[in-house]
Amino acid sequence: MVEGVQIKGGASEFEAAVVAVVLDQIARDEKAAREGRTEAKPGLSAWVRAMYPEEPDQPRDLVFPEAP
Repeated sequence: MVEGVQIKGGASEFEAAVVAVVLDQIARDEKAAREGRTEAKPGLSAWVRAMYPEEPDQPRDLVFPEAP
């Protein structure tokens, strides 16, 4: 847990909570890296994928079964 951080400015309670969660996750990741407990995970993490929502007007990829 990150301690001793003050969030000043126009941040609401929600925004301050988001910043605190991100700082806590960074601290946990750094601690795990120092202890050698890192895992290589394929793809982007969920919080990065959340920034790229699916566009509803775009057609979906179609998958057809292979012809005999």
